[in-house]
Amino acid sequence: MSESFLQNVLASSVALLALLVIMGVAYTIWSQINMRKKRNYFKELHTELAPGQEIMFAGGIYGIVQSISGDRVAVKVRSGAVLDVSRYAIQEIDAK
Repeated sequence: MSESFLQNVLASSVALLALLVIMGVAYTIWSQINMRKKRNYFKELHTELAPGQEIMFAGGIYGIVQSISGDRVAVKVRSGAVLDVSRYAIQEIDAK
């Protein structure tokens, strides 16, 4: 094998490695930005939670907030049952 061929292989390997590192850094930054957005959304959601609001759980169950006691929320569902759930199980406040 010629020395020129080995240099070309080494150069292309270094270029590929550099490209992979750049892609990894970009993915990490993008992931951190998305996580920060989600964290802020849920922080705001959990502080704005108040009785009388219609909410949706992570499983897609809808209900109306009856009362809030620390991390526990009493939620009335359509059947009339009142569920005692974690504040952090709530995914969305329905803005009707």
